[in-house]
Amino acid sequence: MTKKKTAYFLSLCMSMVLLAACSSNGSPGNGANPTAAANNNATTVSNEVDSSDPAFSAYKDPVTIHTVTSEYPSAKYPEGDDITNNVWIDRYKEKYNINVVTDWVSDEYDTKLNLAISSNELPDVFRVNASQLQQLTEANMILDLTDVFDKYASDRLKGYMEADADSYESGKKDGQLYGIPQLHWGLIDQPDFMWIRNDWKEELGIKDPQTVEDLKNTALKFMEKHGGYGIAVDQTLDYLNLLAVSWNAHPDMWLEDGSGKLVYGSVQPEMKDALKEWAEWYKLGIIDPEFAIKDFSAMNADVVAGKVGMQPYYQWWGYNPGVDTVSNLGKDAIFYPYQLPSITGGEAKHSVFFANGSYIVVNKSFKNPEAVIKLLNDYAYIVDEGVGKESKETLSSLLDNDLAHVVGAFRVLNPNSDYEQFEAVSAALKSEDTSGLTTAGMWQKYNNSVEYIKNSTPSAVGDYLQQGAPRSAYSLSKQVLDSGNYIKTALWGATPEVLAGYGTTLDDILTEGFTKIIMGAENIDYFDTVVQNWKTAGGDDATEAVNAAFGK
Repeated sequence: MTKKKTAYFLSLCMSMVLLAACSSNGSPGNGANPTAAANNNATTVSNEVDSSDPAFSAYKDPVTIHTVTSEYPSAKYPEGDDITNNVWIDRYKEKYNINVVTDWVSDEYDTKLNLAISSNELPDVFRVNASQLQQLTEANMILDLTDVFDKYASDRLKGYMEADADSYESGKKDGQLYGIPQLHWGLIDQPDFMWIRNDWKEELGIKDPQTVEDLKNTALKFMEKHGGYGIAVDQTLDYLNLLAVSWNAHPDMWLEDGSGKLVYGSVQPEMKDALKEWAEWYKLGIIDPEFAIKDFSAMNADVVAGKVGMQPYYQWWGYNPGVDTVSNLGKDAIFYPYQLPSITGGEAKHSVFFANGSYIVVNKSFKNPEAVIKLLNDYAYIVDEGVGKESKETLSSLLDNDLAHVVGAFRVLNPNSDYEQFEAVSAALKSEDTSGLTTAGMWQKYNNSVEYIKNSTPSAVGDYLQQGAPRSAYSLSKQVLDSGNYIKTALWGATPEVLAGYGTTLDDILTEGFTKIIMGAENIDYFDTVVQNWKTAGGDDATEAVNAAFGK
């Protein structure tokens, strides 16, 4: 039961690239690969060019990697390119003599991958969630990457793991590395907001929301003026659950109760308070009356079509659905983020989760796992060291238009990047002194922010809303982090096997029951029945396992 937003965010290959600045000794060269790891051990092979720098060496004879991925909607490709054939695929071939072949692309990535796992029809390299990692490891279907990572990972890539040792350890079993964590861009990504359509807000003279009642009234005023419904959410309840912190509830999070025991936030009394209010909002038409049958794409389609003016969402709203919203409705229809208020007054206390939600794994039968490490090294090099070493044209072709997100399993993120990047970009925008922009990511965010400020270019709105706007998501997130107005989950590290073994089963029980309450099919007291069902189905066992692993 990791943070649902992290899993989805990564399953999209997620969202914005926030590229970092830190030092490293690694750099790509024309060296060679003297070894390949198979059956968990490196063995000497003849496919080598020069062994001077194995982290970045090219192959003499081609190596083919089969992978799978999910589409990234905000990426804009040159004519003829797509997620299976693009500048990154070309680079792998030209620089390393590695052919990456994508067997399938699916927006239902986890579902399709689960089917592939059950039928043992796996690609060579792919990304998995924590439950899938456990399943594959126990079934002996994936390689132990301990030795190959130690031998081939660049200094920078190893530095990422040192910067987030907890995530690195979560990819191990019995001290051996089976899943390379894809990591994250930092805690600045975690605060969530209410996004409000600006032209509607200004048209009606609505002040910035300070209370939960203000949110409710804003939604009602939008509905009265423009029709439709008030707040866009979907059937998963993930987006509606972002508002739960306003009632001091922390769904999906493991918390310490008054007795020192760890409990699951989704089944605590505060969640009942939130559901009671949401059921009233549903009766008023504020919550989409069709939310129970709408997936993520359908939810965002209503935003893009101008049917709704409020959406609880993560900090990356500007990338999706922001780009399509501005493209379709014009620059004035931009949404801006607002801090979530608390029913007890002031701003709500945010939830901060263990951030790593995805791992890179290698099929047990694949003979060249070191090829995967080379591509991970290359991604880290491009985003964190490319400035001054690669041409502007090269970096632009790889990173602009959200193409930095289309690499699927072939990237690990810098966990120190976002906070440092925001400080550098925001300072440059204020002073117009760009000397502090030292990475490709910083330049990308700065240039796109300037582009949107000057020309309102839709493709640049994601970076603008994240970092460059006067009311940017990161400026609000920084306030949360700097003030310490957040709670961290007690489950900080590898998910206990008992808990991971339930997959989504336990949360599915809650989602189904809570949906019935919101829609009025059951009254609010049904919450107690849902909680009992959750406990009986394994919630008590999961709670015991979490306390054994993380309890004080």
